[in-house]
Amino acid sequence: MMRFYSKKGIITGLILWGAVAFLIGSFLFLPGVPEGKGEMITAILVCGLTSGFIMWCWFGTYYEIIGSQLKVVGGPFRWKIDIMAIKSIRKTRNPLSSPALSLNRLEIQYAKWTTILISPKHEEQFCAELRKINSKIDLYL
Repeated sequence: MMRFYSKKGIITGLILWGAVAFLIGSFLFLPGVPEGKGEMITAILVCGLTSGFIMWCWFGTYYEIIGSQLKVVGGPFRWKIDIMAIKSIRKTRNPLSSPALSLNRLEIQYAKWTTILISPKHEEQFCAELRKINSKIDLYL
């Protein structure tokens, strides 16, 4: 098993950690105090759970090669991809939501028309390990 952690970009970091700071700040510095326990509990739950989710994604995004499978983990989300089904890998800066913490991404095309965007720290090593298993992968790096 080999694990590759996601590259963490400045722009993505600013967006995610800015959202956490906004949530915590909006809770701590509310212009009006929440009235009653219900509103306070709701505010704590919304801010806490959302911040926790963002941090889970930030610290829990990685890619594992296990046998002939690529396991992609982005916080609570998981994908399993048969490496033999991978057709191509190319560089992209596509900003679509994905298990990638940088805008410098790899687009993996597998199966017939399915793609996933990831951002391993060590792209060349990652691609080399995939090609050891499936030498037919087209690389457009």
